[in-house]
Amino acid sequence: MIEKTLLIAEDAGHPKDVDDIANDIVETVKFERKLAKIMVSEDERRNYTKLYNVHKLSELKKIIPLIDWDRYFHTLVPEDVYPYIDADPDIIINEVEFLYKLNDLLNTTEKRILTNYIIWRYTAGWSFQLDERYDDIQQDFLRGLIGKQTKSPRWKDCSSATSSRMIYAAGAIYVRKHFNKASKEAALDMISDLHEAFRGLVRESDWMDNKTKQIAIEKSNAMQSLIGYPDFIYNDTELDDFYRDLHINKNDSYATMVRKVSRWAQKRSFRRLLVPVDRTEFGIASSTVNAFYSSLKNGITFPAAVLQAPLFDSGFPKAVNYGGIGSVIGHEITHGFDDQGSQFDKIGDLSNWWDNETQTNFINRTQCIIEQYSSYEVPGTGLKINGKLTQGENIADNGGVKEAYRAYKRHRQKNNHDDKRLPGFEQYTSDQIFFMSYAQTWCGKSKIEAAVRQILTDPHAPMRFRVNGVVVNQPEFAKAFNCPLGSPMNPRKKCVVW
Repeated sequence: MIEKTLLIAEDAGHPKDVDDIANDIVETVKFERKLAKIMVSEDERRNYTKLYNVHKLSELKKIIPLIDWDRYFHTLVPEDVYPYIDADPDIIINEVEFLYKLNDLLNTTEKRILTNYIIWRYTAGWSFQLDERYDDIQQDFLRGLIGKQTKSPRWKDCSSATSSRMIYAAGAIYVRKHFNKASKEAALDMISDLHEAFRGLVRESDWMDNKTKQIAIEKSNAMQSLIGYPDFIYNDTELDDFYRDLHINKNDSYATMVRKVSRWAQKRSFRRLLVPVDRTEFGIASSTVNAFYSSLKNGITFPAAVLQAPLFDSGFPKAVNYGGIGSVIGHEITHGFDDQGSQFDKIGDLSNWWDNETQTNFINRTQCIIEQYSSYEVPGTGLKINGKLTQGENIADNGGVKEAYRAYKRHRQKNNHDDKRLPGFEQYTSDQIFFMSYAQTWCGKSKIEAAVRQILTDPHAPMRFRVNGVVVNQPEFAKAFNCPLGSPMNPRKKCVVW
């Protein structure tokens, strides 16, 4: 922080004494630690029902009167949203108690410290857009924080910044050059298979009452599937119209372009307050190698880039595809029914649709998952996984593999044919290939520093436990690899939510 602040001050034409800056930074860090202490931990924020606190905007002014909220929002939103803001709308305050504590903290902190903190947070965010001197300082920080030894090349940073800020323009370039449209139809077929597998698990469950089963099935049926890309990005006229309010000049500096795009995106985001929720909005760059579930839309999104090898290819044996992308599809579907997604109904409204006894059974089953993963110590760190923080992802991992396996077996039975054999892997059965394909999805190695950070902050378990923590709960895995009952990979006690 000291190095970067000295450099910023020097570049701004206001060089500062290193001791003065050091003293200011010490006070700034002390304030941020106080701020961290009053914040609610991530694992405590998983209950959306508790976080859904409806208040009027005028009530926010009473909770933290120190902030000029009218000025704040009028600065933030575009002018056509002013009438909405001025009408004292309902707002959701996730953590009311935190805001009261924040008000007390602000009132007892010197203005100089608050000013320094705000300036630091602002400049720290923008420093990523500056020259290599700042990059070098950031790289030294990342080396200590997560063990990253080399910095990304500048072209990659610029490419990432562009694709994350202009998702549809970048997506159009990607899908036109690198995506086979046939993969979209193949993925939709697999999604249909995975939904049917999930509905089968619901129907066969012995811990759910019939009414809750029916509502869960209806939610699965209503789940949106956004695959590959939004169709309009193949139409240049429609694509240009999407960006019609964004004006970039060829002589603009990089910082100016970033600021313009950020402001354009911010205005567009706030204008959503004026229209109904569009559950079909893609909202993700097609070049993103990831998949997503949205509770508010009850929808899954699979960008084009994730529908590629090694996760998926229409020419792969079905065991590879179902074990790879099939498990990912099942994972995202199951998010609609994990500890968080289960709090929302089929149209994305926060709603308790569970019978009381069934909900108790669900909580007991999730507790088994929490305890299982909390027992795992990550080698080299001396730390155990936070089973409560990671429960949603672990539930989704376990359910996703189970659904993918059922869908795979159903596909083989329906089509009445054996899978193609993989050259070099002829000694393995199709079931073994399925689980090996799943395991390959999470094949990787983390540096100790990165592993520690992940354990403390990430809702995902480390990669090895996303494999072994899942397959130990799958009887089909034990059967495929002949694991004796009671062995480490086939324990007598298995955790099953879905």
